Amino acid sequence: MTASEALRPPKRVRRFALVPFGTFTRTLALAHARHIGTVVAALLIVALTLDLAPRAEWIASQSQNRSAAGVTLHVLWYLGLRICDLIGNLLPLGCFLGLFWSEITLTQSRERVIVWNGGRSPLQTLVPLAVLGLLLGAFQVTALAVLRPGAVAIQIEQNIGEYGRRFDRRLPPATWRWITLPNHLIQARIDYRASRLVNVQLFEFSDAGRLNGRIEAAAAEPAGTPGRWRFADGARWDAPDASPDAQQTDTGPARRFDTEMENLPLDPLWLANFGIDPRYLPQATLAALAARADVPEPAGYRTWWQVRVAQFFLPFGMMLLASALATWLIGQSTAFKPMILIGLSGYFLYVSNNVVVWLGEYGQLPAALSAWLMPLAMIAAGLTLMTWLERRGQTR
Repeated sequence: MTASEALRPPKRVRRFALVPFGTFTRTLALAHARHIGTVVAALLIVALTLDLAPRAEWIASQSQNRSAAGVTLHVLWYLGLRICDLIGNLLPLGCFLGLFWSEITLTQSRERVIVWNGGRSPLQTLVPLAVLGLLLGAFQVTALAVLRPGAVAIQIEQNIGEYGRRFDRRLPPATWRWITLPNHLIQARIDYRASRLVNVQLFEFSDAGRLNGRIEAAAAEPAGTPGRWRFADGARWDAPDASPDAQQTDTGPARRFDTEMENLPLDPLWLANFGIDPRYLPQATLAALAARADVPEPAGYRTWWQVRVAQFFLPFGMMLLASALATWLIGQSTAFKPMILIGLSGYFLYVSNNVVVWLGEYGQLPAALSAWLMPLAMIAAGLTLMTWLERRGQTR
């Protein structure tokens, strides 16, 4: 080393720091959002077309204003309510397909290569997905817990569309419902808004299945104490003694009453929402029913309470897997077979998530497992694949 080289100041190595929320993140997040929004809009158009086409005349006939403007506004109001109901179902699939579309454009424009050459590894490119996943996850929870129940409640109240017919809460003039409870069987007309039974027959059974008695009354309503009901203007029949000495022709005594208190494991809140699927219930009602152990078929309420929380992570899981599969299979160039495989994988994940939730709803899987399995599995699989891709790139 010469004297002049010794006196020369040492060269500094320039270091480039990555900015997680810089221009790259904003640009890519907006591009992903545009593609996802376009796909979700397309899915909504298809779904609304299939929904409205067979019942357009019926929906139009429900308008109270029979003018052209009135009917048009009524149909548009119905479509708005249907969008609120459908958006939570279609958003996860739209996230996968929209992100997949965005990844295709990155490959075809060679932007992905430019990003890699700029020093960003596959894991570092996930910041835009995380930001978008946070926003879309919050919207997904809002859609399932607020928009859908609110839209269904309006259709029930205004008697609009299929939900207005299926979940009509008005007292039916001549429709009797059967309700099965532990050791009890009820046949009655249901006054949903008042949580009471009209023209009711109550059959009481022993643990062995023997009929112990029957109550026939004009009405029954909660007595204010859990498990206690007040029957009005009716008659009670008690089965005879089941001992061997009892006469087979003895039908047992029957007596009339004006008012009689009975123990009946029938929850008034559950009765008010009888027949409405748990997915359509307001969040407060769903939480209350999910916390009660004595309601019939509690699995559905507990599953959907968990689902509304767990699906915060579903949009991110769908986008993450779409990005990981695209980076792996079409990172350098697009080809027909890998693209079809990725598209079918997205649809398979979407259907699988619904199937797992249905299994929990019908009590075949624990509620927490059916709600959290698919979202967390997607995130774990996506991160595992991205980590593998990054390590494979570092060894080359």
